[in-house]
Amino acid sequence: MSAHGEPPEGLMCLVTMEDITKEDSNYVEFQGSPSMKWKAAMFEQSVVQQLLDSQFHDFVNRVKTTDCQAELRRLLGAGPPVFVSDKHGFPLEEGDTHVVNLWYASDNKERPAKLDGAVEGEERQKLWEELKQFIIVEGKEEGDDDNGNEADNS
Repeated sequence: MSAHGEPPEGLMCLVTMEDITKEDSNYVEFQGSPSMKWKAAMFEQSVVQQLLDSQFHDFVNRVKTTDCQAELRRLLGAGPPVFVSDKHGFPLEEGDTHVVNLWYASDNKERPAKLDGAVEGEERQKLWEELKQFIIVEGKEEGDDDNGNEADNS
């Protein structure tokens, strides 16, 4: 186990605006991959846990319920999420691609940053293909694509 630090002086959760302190046991660190460096999360533990519990399920629900094809293409561009992510709450080091582990000060334990319900490998690819069926190819018009190019309906 790596040595974990203490929250930086004056650290405040970007969601709840609560102070993040060792005394409150709401401090979380995250480990980015591939650097494997630990950094302070900008969210308190309850927010991090809520993201872990809901981020994957929210993604699938948005894909299935959105009526905006541009949003759908953006959502499906990277595929179903596997690990917790938020560019503000977990600011990654340059070169890192995702959060791989979390550490909670409340129990002094490291845990995977994998989202509840998330699938990997072949199972993820299968889900991704299923979700792509929500994209409407017919009837796209000029400007529908995120890059502004006319759709190729051939």
